[in-house]
Order: sequence, then structure tokens, then C-alpha cells
Amino acid sequence: MPAHHRPLATLERFLAVFGDQPVANAVAIDAGFTRGALNAAVRRGLLERPRRGVVRAVDGTEYVPFAEHLAGLRAAVTTVGEGALASHDSAAVLHPVARPSARPPTVTQLVHPGASNFTGPGLILRTSPVPARHRAVVAGIPCTGVARTAVDLARRRRLPSALIPLDSAARLLVARATGTDGAALREAVLTPEHRDRARSELRDALDTCFGWAGTVGVRDALELVDPASESPLESRSRGWFLEAGLLRLSIGRPIRCRGRTYWADFCSEEHGVIGEADGWAKYGDTAAEMRAAMEHERARQRDLEADGWTFVRWASTDPRRVVVHRMATALHLA
Repeated sequence: MPAHHRPLATLERFLAVFGDQPVANAVAIDAGFTRGALNAAVRRGLLERPRRGVVRAVDGTEYVPFAEHLAGLRAAVTTVGEGALASHDSAAVLHPVARPSARPPTVTQLVHPGASNFTGPGLILRTSPVPARHRAVVAGIPCTGVARTAVDLARRRRLPSALIPLDSAARLLVARATGTDGAALREAVLTPEHRDRARSELRDALDTCFGWAGTVGVRDALELVDPASESPLESRSRGWFLEAGLLRLSIGRPIRCRGRTYWADFCSEEHGVIGEADGWAKYGDTAAEMRAAMEHERARQRDLEADGWTFVRWASTDPRRVVVHRMATALHLA
């Protein structure tokens, strides 16, 4: 499917990370925003450019699910003192790495190599080593890096849920290494060199956690990581298909049809089957955007069906057994 930016989501996270302060483009990009997402929010009038190379939230905008969490995070890091790093869900909000849960985290999570483990109201503090190469600073907050954050989130989770942060981190690592987004990123994540480099960074982060509880499952999941996955729903669905023993489907592949290039969430060229994980977020934020995106999607599906492809669709509200059954039936009938 075509790339869809979510200006409201961009504003939400921008305000959470930077507040209403003007920020250089390079700083915003280092914090995980893409040029395409920033430009889309500017076009919607949610962000503005007070001068060239700088962006800020438009005066009067309000925030916010993640603002409260980040405010508490800044305070906690300062209180714990030098050496404290945001980790797990708290670090995931900063980067951003997709989390198995879409809800804002309710507990601030930190790691400090020299502190004692502590769990109290609204705070979890863990003691563990974090090599310098797996540390980062986002919006002035020290935190675990993208790869280490994903490994921490995947630990103790079963395959479908573990793939969500790992896939997201792999895609983010490719985006940052190549400086791409949108269609260019879709091409980059299919390049073996970039895919191997992202997986290598994740393995390196996992190796620093050798022997820790829950890391065996992460090691198994790493063999299945795919940076072509664009959303938590796609990652979770792929985990369902793999556990059900379905054929290995191609992820995020371009399909040439009638002189155009269409992108498929999942596809089996051998069987002529396309799978689409329909999260509402990719259709836009307003009724007009959703209507235009869905009209485009209907035209796209008509073209591909006329070319012999069979479509299987599902939404985030569809149960696992229903989704797996639909795909298995389509592949079997094909």
C-alpha cells in the first residue's frame, strides 16, 4: 500500500518529545521523525517552520497521551542521577520503537548499571550493564539504544508479540542508516545488505544480555525479523502465520501491474495471493483523508484482481483463528 503519514500522531509525539520549542530538522530526525512525516504535519497546519531548517508545533496546539509519561521520565532520570537510562517502554516512546501494547506506559522504566533493583509506585529501576554502543540520547534524555530497547521489550514474550519491537527496531535502524523514508525506505528494507546490518545490530544487543531470563525466545525470534514489516499488526499477523505453519509469505513486496507499482503487506507470488493487514491508521486522520485513501485502495484492488491476484484482508479486531483461517483457505484454494 502507499505510504501514509499520520500528522496527528506526528504532532502528538513531537509535543511529547520537544514540547512547544523550535527544533532543528536534524535534531527531529535524530529523534526518529522522518522528513516525510514532518512535512505532512506542516501541510496540515499542525507544525510550522519559523525559519529554514527549523520546525515547531503551531501555537495553541495541545497534547497528549505521552506527555505525562515523558515528564515523569525526565524527573526520574534526574532524581536517580548520573548513569540512569530510560529503558524498555520508556525508551521505546523516545525512539520510537513499536511496543506490543499501544497504550501509553503507566510506569517509568529505568536501568542503572550501578544501582540496586527497585520497584515502587510508578517506577521500575533495574540494574544491568549497558555498553556505550547501546546507549543513546533523545531529546536530552539518556536512554538505551534502538536495538537494546527492542531486545528488552521482546524478552519473556512469545513469538507474535516479540516480533513487534524487533521488526520495528530493524526498520528504524535501516531508516537511520540510509536516511530514507516513504517509498525509498520500502526499497531499502528489501536490500540484503541493510537487512543483514539491522539484524546484526539486534544480535549484538542480545549478546550483551547473554544468559538473562527470556533471551532464548528472543534469539529464536531474531531469525524471523523482517524490517519490511510496517506496523505492529503486520508483525503480529506474520507471527500467527509462522506458528500456524503456513507458507513463508513475502513481506512488503512491490508488484508491477498495468504500468504501476503496488506494494503488498503480504504476498505469495506462487499462489497469486495478497494479504492486507488493515489498520485504520494507514488511511489517514480525517474523514476526507480516509475517503481518498479508501478510494485509492479500491482502485488498486480492482487492478490487481483483474491481473489474477486474490485478496485476503483483516483488521486489528479480527481474532487470530479467523485471520489464519482466511489466509490458509486462500492459499489452499489457489
